[in-house]
Amino acid sequence: MGIKKLIWIVLLSIAIIAGIEIFFEALQHNAKTHDVKIDGTYLNEAKNVNQFELSATTGKIFNQENLQGHWTLMFFGFTNCGMVCPTTMAALSGMYKMLQKELPEDKLPQVVMVSVDPSRDSLTRMKEYVTAFDPHFMGARADIAKTVALEKQFYIVAAKIQADGQNKNQYTMNHSAEILLFNPAGRLQAYLDYPPSKEQLAKDYQLIVKKYSKV
Repeated sequence: MGIKKLIWIVLLSIAIIAGIEIFFEALQHNAKTHDVKIDGTYLNEAKNVNQFELSATTGKIFNQENLQGHWTLMFFGFTNCGMVCPTTMAALSGMYKMLQKELPEDKLPQVVMVSVDPSRDSLTRMKEYVTAFDPHFMGARADIAKTVALEKQFYIVAAKIQADGQNKNQYTMNHSAEILLFNPAGRLQAYLDYPPSKEQLAKDYQLIVKKYSKV
């Protein structure tokens, strides 16, 4: 068996395990999960967030406390991404513009892209990348150890893929493509599926916000 094929099998196994973990966590709290019809997974009992610390493109620290007091959409990606990341960021940009026309400013979400490739994604590079989609968007990164710990906490799968003969900086990243939604209490409320559309994201976001306000 070739090394590339073996890598893909391992990655697929990891992704399946991560997906099962997410599914069973939602299943444990599924009393009313089916009532929230979104393109993704709604956690009827939002997941608490453990302590973490990232450096943000705002020049400040971004941690679990920055998830409180407003809604947050978080996406794990990287600036050298070929398709998944620009597709998702463009959808988030379109969604944000739609929400600006429909919601008051205090109901708009904070949008954050967390790098799964901190070795190449400097804060300067990330700021250029995320603000190209929308000036309100924020990038965040940490060292590899902290990044992996955060990925594990949120069931995100990310792995470096490097072809034979390439130098150490010539690689891509395979990673989970879901968008995470955190409620104003700073808890993980939902996973929104890939590929997203701006219309579906705006619809799902407003549906979840409306449901949360009634709780």
